[in-house]
Amino acid sequence: MLPSKRIIMAGVALACLASGAHASFLDTDFWCRTYGCVVVHDGDNYDIYDNYQFATQTCCVPVGQQMIDFYIRAGNTNVTGEIGGNGVIGPNDDESMLFGITQDGSTINASLLDDGDGYLDAGDAFSFFTLNPNTDILLDGKGRSYSHSFFISSRNTRFSMRALATLNDAKGDFAQTLQLGDIKLTPSFSESGNDQGFQFGSRANTANIQIVSGVDDLGDLTGQPTQIMNFGRRQGIRQRNGDIDTQTIRLDFLYEMPEYDLSMGTGSLNVDVAFDFYRED
Repeated sequence: MLPSKRIIMAGVALACLASGAHASFLDTDFWCRTYGCVVVHDGDNYDIYDNYQFATQTCCVPVGQQMIDFYIRAGNTNVTGEIGGNGVIGPNDDESMLFGITQDGSTINASLLDDGDGYLDAGDAFSFFTLNPNTDILLDGKGRSYSHSFFISSRNTRFSMRALATLNDAKGDFAQTLQLGDIKLTPSFSESGNDQGFQFGSRANTANIQIVSGVDDLGDLTGQPTQIMNFGRRQGIRQRNGDIDTQTIRLDFLYEMPEYDLSMGTGSLNVDVAFDFYRED
């Protein structure tokens, strides 16, 4: 009966949030307060990761083991700067990148007429340019990067975030010329701010959050889930009572493709990065 009771309590918490009350389930939920939990929020919904093992009605997940995902509501990440869980790219979706032309080996000239969406597509065209010994065709800096984010909070637990990267369905020349180690990864976090009207972090604490050194590219996340960030504050990110948004911080992940030239050929890559949370001491 415990799992069904938990769902009812979570439902009550959501109703309270909708009515504008100033307390979240982090403040009132017995299992979060007693055993600790982590919450992932996408600006609309949230997921709960528990230390308490509801299947066996025992405490708790062993230190170093994966926390239990009680239910999935959010599921998606956000394109950084946008709210609504719209950061998921489907297996049949493509994200293209802008080419630039340099005449002196350093400055990208305005030789590509972009239709305004920031990516190379059928609405774009190259303007006239001349060839000389210093001419080069490469990816524009803007087109080489992609970032996503989600919001996170916790109570009464120390934990780590781990990630596993996999490269699937590489096609064309890219199957030989691009690997996970070529894609740079830069994680960061924001303690508070306003994201498209979503005010976050005024009741959150970023003390004792560590970005793990030595994780610089997706090649560092292969084989098994690897720690990216450690959250060592025993009390958790939640600082005091409040709505769930005010108790969250934002985590950002910037991916950067390597400098590209036509010698690397053409193709496509499907890169998956899965995040999860582990109890730590």
